[in-house]
Amino acid sequence: MIERYDVRIEKLVYGGDGLARLDEKRTLFVSGALPGEFVRARVYRKRKGIYEARVEEVLEPSPD
Repeated sequence: MIERYDVRIEKLVYGGDGLARLDEKRTLFVSGALPGEFVRARVYRKRKGIYEARVEEVLEPSPD
């Protein structure tokens, strides 16, 4: 099953990935995303509440 999430990127973290929170226990690191963007991200790896994903589509570009 392919997991996709539509998320708002909060900030960039070490390594250049965008950070988004799915809920209190799950964090999504999205490669290819910029702070403030609203993106559709596709998960390719999961580890103990940390999901790694790639941008599949930019739904709303960053205001910056």
